[in-house]
Amino acid sequence: MTGAKHFAEGFSDDKDWRKGAAAAAKAARARLGPGPCDLALVFVAETFSDFDPAEFSTLLAKSLAPLRVLGCNASGVIAGRKEVEGTPGISILAMRLPGVRVQPFAFTAAELGRLENGAALVKELDLYPNESPKFLILGDPMSGDPERMAALFNEGYPGAPVVGGMASGPLLHKPSWLLLGSHVLKSGLAGVALVGPVEISTVVAQGCRPIGDPLTVTKAEGNVLHELGGRSPLEVLRETLSRCTPEDQRLARTSLFAGLVMNEGRPEFRRGDFVIRNVLGYDDKSGSLVLGTNLRRGQTLQFQLRDAHTSDQDFSMLLGLLPETDAAPRGALLFSCCGRGKGLYGESDHDATLVQSLRGPIPMAGFFANGEFGPVGGRNFVHGYTSSLALIK
Repeated sequence: MTGAKHFAEGFSDDKDWRKGAAAAAKAARARLGPGPCDLALVFVAETFSDFDPAEFSTLLAKSLAPLRVLGCNASGVIAGRKEVEGTPGISILAMRLPGVRVQPFAFTAAELGRLENGAALVKELDLYPNESPKFLILGDPMSGDPERMAALFNEGYPGAPVVGGMASGPLLHKPSWLLLGSHVLKSGLAGVALVGPVEISTVVAQGCRPIGDPLTVTKAEGNVLHELGGRSPLEVLRETLSRCTPEDQRLARTSLFAGLVMNEGRPEFRRGDFVIRNVLGYDDKSGSLVLGTNLRRGQTLQFQLRDAHTSDQDFSMLLGLLPETDAAPRGALLFSCCGRGKGLYGESDHDATLVQSLRGPIPMAGFFANGEFGPVGGRNFVHGYTSSLALIK
């Protein structure tokens, strides 16, 4: 089929989920217009007591008739300029993608574990790197193993973007579910590969700014940092904080992170050159730090701080670096950490409004995730406290 791509959003905050599902699907269908819906991304803020994802799938089929579906439950959803957190919400992005192959796939944790390397993943998907696939992936945070998933896709499809997030329904005390077509999955990972004439531009806003100096990891074991620049990491951290303003010292009590450089070949490192990881703890006796990722000797690490102003500035800067858009139809998916939103900014709708103000108006859907996927420095990672944006055209 030939013709132009088309993207349409649908949203409802009806307290009756069946009415909400029908309303959101009908709104997306009306905006999409006549013709097929090749792919629908659907996200449900599951505050409902009687929600049934299988029945939800049936309602989608009746009101939108998507050929492919990918979705999950969440603590909150994003639609257009709206961010709905902890209250009812159903968000849909419907896409017409002429000439694009939409290839669904799913892995249980066991199936993912049996894949020895990236070549095994390529064989399993029967999809080859020279086809330049783009991946949208959702997962269950309890069983999905997103770190292994990212490593396999990086190895099997170097340079191919993986964007998405982990379901956050459990934050509302609801078990995770993933929707792939009409199939409801309770665990693992589900996704689609887009192959053909489709482009995805990504922004991964980690919302941190570096403090102190970048230093080399000189001794580490697993996720324990024993030496940084040949010194005790705890000593380096204390010295770094002693040079910070009183405001930053207070901020470090709750919002201190470690940034690992992605491209060691740069002459200097700036915000956006790091993948951000949690500082989980320390050993006062040994001076070691425990981080939320495995480390290796020779990596460059710099401590980071995160606050609302920095997050706003970071996202604005990265959106501004995107190439200027042409008149081609576009759609957007925004996967924002549950730690952002009102809890970070003190107000609703911040990141969604920022995207629309700087790159809109654009049909957009998304959700508040329990871990976000997105590329930094040409490699895919699972992030925390991040807004991961995919612009599709």
